[in-house]
Amino acid sequence: MSRFEESKLLEHDGRLDMISQEIQSLIEEKPKRTMTKFKVVAIEFKEEQYKIGEAQVNQNLSSGYEITKDFQTESGVVIVMTKWADKKKTGNDANFCAYKPNNNEVVRNE
Repeated sequence: MSRFEESKLLEHDGRLDMISQEIQSLIEEKPKRTMTKFKVVAIEFKEEQYKIGEAQVNQNLSSGYEITKDFQTESGVVIVMTKWADKKKTGNDANFCAYKPNNNEVVRNE
């Protein structure tokens, strides 16, 4: 093997190590989520029948569910929906009265 080929191999090995480290750091940064609820909705492709499944999917989406998978069947579609809880702390416990302006403050419009 020539010196050029050896140097290229070492260069590529270094790049692979760097990419592996970047992938590992991305995996570690990924927010931890826990599945809290799971629903399966069947939508039949028959006149007036599809509206039932459509309404269920829309209701679930507005309730915070996400479409995880969908499967085509002979008569329609089966949709798997999940609801997730982030392990990251959210602002749900924020003290909003801390942001309320003081009643003694006078607001002037100039």
